[in-house]
Amino acid sequence: MLVSAVAEVALTSRHFLRNEKQEWEEYRSEVTAFELRKNLPVL
Repeated sequence: MLVSAVAEVALTSRHFLRNEKQEWEEYRSEVTAFELRKNLPVL
């Protein structure tokens, strides 16, 4: 029973980390209005 619980936690952790990584990739690929105002004149 303990082994089953540990395996479930490991699986849940992997799913959580995968989802967090995907969310971070989506977040960092967005350009905000602030970034446009600040950096666009430099280009």
